[in-house]
Amino acid sequence: MTISFLHNPGFRQRLVMHVLFWILFFAARLYLTAITFNVYSQFPFSLTILLILANTLFAAGVYYFIIYLLWPLVLKKKYLLSFFIMVSVVIIYTLADAWTEQQLITACPSCLADLRVTQPAYYALITSDLINIFLKRFVTLGTPVSLLLMLSIPLCIKFALNGWRQQTKALQLAKENIELEFNFLKAQLNPHFLFNSMNNIYGLILSGKQEKSASLVTRLSDLLRYLLYESNKQYMALGREIKLMADYAELERVRLNYTTLEFTHSIDQHAYQIAPILFMPLLENAFKFCPDQPGSFILIHLEVQKAGLYFSVTNTISPDYQPATAGGIGLNNLHKRLILYYPGLHYYEVRTSSDTYTATIQLTLT
Repeated sequence: MTISFLHNPGFRQRLVMHVLFWILFFAARLYLTAITFNVYSQFPFSLTILLILANTLFAAGVYYFIIYLLWPLVLKKKYLLSFFIMVSVVIIYTLADAWTEQQLITACPSCLADLRVTQPAYYALITSDLINIFLKRFVTLGTPVSLLLMLSIPLCIKFALNGWRQQTKALQLAKENIELEFNFLKAQLNPHFLFNSMNNIYGLILSGKQEKSASLVTRLSDLLRYLLYESNKQYMALGREIKLMADYAELERVRLNYTTLEFTHSIDQHAYQIAPILFMPLLENAFKFCPDQPGSFILIHLEVQKAGLYFSVTNTISPDYQPATAGGIGLNNLHKRLILYYPGLHYYEVRTSSDTYTATIQLTLT
């Protein structure tokens, strides 16, 4: 909730955040003024509050002018115009701040009397003409530098939040893109796989193998239920994923005549969670590119020990097999999902020899 509030606050939330910031900003300046020796320390506390409050309001006005009016010009690369506008704003700020300070202090006779004795230089300045005060503070860069130091805090917070929001937005768009590709992958898998499985089951029924066909119908039903309803979650139980792969392998085994198929798995406990349908593209590729001829094999192995997952698929390939340099949508989706769900916690490797293709994934489950 806190991240969502900072990432995309509504108008009222933004208003409250800004008001609270400037209240804290004013309180911090008032506290620092009260505990340090300065020309304001001998003034009545009420006058000090008015002086700092006026200066804080002027600084806030300059901040919002920079953010909402000047910064868009900078983004449009109108640098010269932005420079002259900024100089004009600093001049106006210096004049307004000097005039307010002069009016408030000269309205307090006791303050002037104390300044004449304790701070004669400041007394001479504050009782002089406004243009003299302006030139003294602007030409010496006293007020511009002070303004820069004051605005550095809200500006740094603003740009840091903007950078974080843009990064979060980019990550969200990347995640949504991967989810779209993932949904497309499931939509692509379901009709194609369903068509082949139904044909295989139909062939078993015609050959009188009712028990085998009934078992495959159950597996197909469980697999489709998982793909349609359960795989939309961010993480699923590892045991469900293993059953999904086992059902898929058994449904594909029906159409194999010569290929040896082995699926082994070992896990030290059943509480692990994993991104759904993560390994399915590798299984699909294995069955797709393995030629069904004597000597062919598909070896699938999954092992988990102490949250370390090792998964490998090795299959026979034709001598003329040419791996795609860019990979299909399934393998690209797999790579993106590994980066998204297991950043810095995964290892993915593909090895190809003259007659075998091996894909290996290692994960640290969280």
